[in-house]
Amino acid sequence: MTPPLATVGLTEKQARAAGHRVKITSQPVAEIVAMPRAYAVEEPRGLMKFVIDAESDRILGAALLSVDAQELINTVAPAMRHGITATDLRDAIYTHPSSTEAFNDVLGAVVRIDEPGTTQA
Repeated sequence: MTPPLATVGLTEKQARAAGHRVKITSQPVAEIVAMPRAYAVEEPRGLMKFVIDAESDRILGAALLSVDAQELINTVAPAMRHGITATDLRDAIYTHPSSTEAFNDVLGAVVRIDEPGTTQA
């Protein structure tokens, strides 16, 4: 599949069903300014999406449809396992030019946050 798809953890629906109030960050790869590698390899198609616990800022899941997704997911999965927050991953400094630089933009691109007291879709 081109671009590759990689997922880890819970979907938005699963996170809500598990009782989490979620924050969703998402961005089309073509709009990620901090991802020059996508343009260097001429593959700006795709989308990155993160499901984040709105209270703790812990990453609950991610779906990455992008160049190097099969490698990017190997940064997200250990972050999830070790409790690294979405803010920590967003604010990290990554090698340039690399696809991991996309985390700086995507994790700051909040598209929606559940209202307090909301945990079901």
